[in-house]
Amino acid sequence: AGAAGAAAATAAAGALAAAAVGRRRTGWARRARATVGLAGGVARRASFGPTPYKVNQQRQAIQDELSKRVNYLVREEQKGIIDQLRQYGFCQIDGFLGGDIHGYPDNMREQMNRLFNRGWFEQEPESEAQFKVGDYRITNQDREHRFRSRLLGAPPGDEAEQRVRTQYEVAPQVVSFTRSMVVSLSQTLSELAGALSTNVATAEMVVMCGQGARFDRRVNNVFGWNTERGFVPDPRKLTVVYFLNPNYREELGGHLQLEGVITPTGAVSIAPIHDRLCIFWADKTVWSMKPSQANMISEHQYCIFMQLMAEDWKDVNYDPKVFARWIPNLQNEPMDWVRPNVQLPQI
Repeated sequence: AGAAGAAAATAAAGALAAAAVGRRRTGWARRARATVGLAGGVARRASFGPTPYKVNQQRQAIQDELSKRVNYLVREEQKGIIDQLRQYGFCQIDGFLGGDIHGYPDNMREQMNRLFNRGWFEQEPESEAQFKVGDYRITNQDREHRFRSRLLGAPPGDEAEQRVRTQYEVAPQVVSFTRSMVVSLSQTLSELAGALSTNVATAEMVVMCGQGARFDRRVNNVFGWNTERGFVPDPRKLTVVYFLNPNYREELGGHLQLEGVITPTGAVSIAPIHDRLCIFWADKTVWSMKPSQANMISEHQYCIFMQLMAEDWKDVNYDPKVFARWIPNLQNEPMDWVRPNVQLPQI
C-alpha cells in the first residue's frame, strides 16, 4: 500500500498488540499519523504517546476546564450521538462548545493559525494520498493548497518530546480538546461501535487555503496491510471532524461530503461551520471535501480530524463493495475481493 500503507500498518500492528497485552508500548507516536494518548505532568500533557493506561491516567485527560466541558458535553449528547449514528450513519452537532460563550473555538482557531505561521503544517505526501478498496489502489491528485499538521505524541525521554512540548505550549487548547474528545467519545460510543481504544487514536489538524483546495473521494479504513510480520488489520472505526471557521460563508465551499450514509440519496453535504462536530463510520463511508474558495487568510478553512480505533479488529465491518458504489472509476469493476487471513504479529 505504499510508504503510507507500510507506516500505517506498522502503527496498526502496534495498536493491536497494545490492546492485547495491555502494558506494551508501541511506536505509534513516531509513525503513521500521530498517536493520541494520555500522560500526566506539565511537559507530558502533550506527550500523548503510548504508555500504560489505567483509570487514573484516563482521568488525567479530563483535568482542565476545556477537557471537563468536552467530557460533560459528550455524555450529555450521548443518546443523540448514538441515535444519529444508528439511524443516519453519521452525526452532526452544531455549536458543540458553545460558540462565543466560552471562546474555546476562537482560541483553538488562533492557536492552529499560530502553528501554521510557525511552519508546523506540511503538504500531504503523495504516498499518503493513496488508498485502496478491495484489491484496487487509488491515488488522488488533490494535494494543492491543502496542508496538515499531526498532533504529536512521544513517550517520556523520546527524542521527539521537545517538539511535543512545543506544540502543547503553542496550542494547549487544541491538544486538550483532542485528547479529551478521544477519551470521552471512545468511552461513550463503545456501546454502539464495540470496544474503542481510549489510549490509541490518530489526530491531525488540516487547513485548506482556498484556490480550490479540496479532498477528493477517499476512505479511512482499508481493512489492513501486508507487512513483513504478516497481514495487519486496520482498526479505524469512527472518524471525528471538528470545524473551526468563524468567518465561514456558504459561497466559500469546502463542504464535507459523506457517501454511504442513510439518507434518501445515500449522501449528505455538511458545511464546515464554526464549532460544528461531525462523526461518521470509518469502515462504511466514502468522504470528500468540496473545493474551498477562500479569498483571505481569515477565510482559510481549519478542522481537526480524529480517528477512533476498535480494540478488536473483528468489530470493523469492512466490505469493499459498499465503498466501490460511491467511487466512479470502481462502479463497473468486479469486486471479487478475498478476505485475507488475519494473523496478528507475534510480540
